[in-house]
Amino acid sequence: MKIVITGASGRVGSYVLAEVAGSHEIVAFDRVPPRDAAVEFVEGDITDLDDCRRAVAGAEVVIHLAAIPNPLGDPADRIMRINAMGTLNVVDAAARAGVRRVVLASTDSALGFVFRSREFLPEYLPIDENHPLRPQDPYGLSKLIGEEIAKSYTRSSGLETVRVRICRVIFPAEVDLNRRLVDDPSILAKGLWVYVDARDAARAFRLAAERPGLSDEALFVVAPDCYAREETRRLLERFYPALLPWSDRVPGHRALITGARAERLLGFTPRYTWRDVVPE
Repeated sequence: MKIVITGASGRVGSYVLAEVAGSHEIVAFDRVPPRDAAVEFVEGDITDLDDCRRAVAGAEVVIHLAAIPNPLGDPADRIMRINAMGTLNVVDAAARAGVRRVVLASTDSALGFVFRSREFLPEYLPIDENHPLRPQDPYGLSKLIGEEIAKSYTRSSGLETVRVRICRVIFPAEVDLNRRLVDDPSILAKGLWVYVDARDAARAFRLAAERPGLSDEALFVVAPDCYAREETRRLLERFYPALLPWSDRVPGHRALITGARAERLLGFTPRYTWRDVVPE
């Protein structure tokens, strides 16, 4: 199967490229070439529709990863131009080229909690794909718009779209950072301590590209436990006491977002937790 990966030279993209390249024909679409020189490379920018059309020609699946990954270092107009308009270009080019499926990298930030300015709480725990998406920041909003773009093309053209909502991605080499974050749960309290290892995220994207029978799906890809040493109930007591009535649904170290749908539809279960990258 010929798969185009946008953002293939990025941090997550390099993991996805390595995961997928062993079993499929790959085209890496990015502004800079990937480290794997053996992979076919198309240089281009997702904000240029002609570049997108050139990149996706002849592909069966597009894995769309290229994006600004957070709202912390870029102005809102640039985030929206790259993340929202770039996604429109990629999806439109794919639909017009007869691509069968687009696997879109979305995020738990679309829920609105990670970068919120005004406080609000989850409606229930654990959060699943039916929970409302209420972003307050340009990044989360751009990802919500990207999901809506994908759904619109599914409705209008029959293009299969799978929106993979990856949670905070942790990287195995960042041992000191990972240790600091699990030792101090206040740092990621806004993000509800959800995460996924980069190796698991890559496998989820591969499965989303390969799995038959998917046409219009959103899936959280998340590790099964909280990104903290403390048990989940203790985290709720300290940071979200109003959510304690839901604590029996997240026993032990259980994550506040569930990946049950990805497990059911993709056969995906995470193989790694933060304990695999933070030596005792």
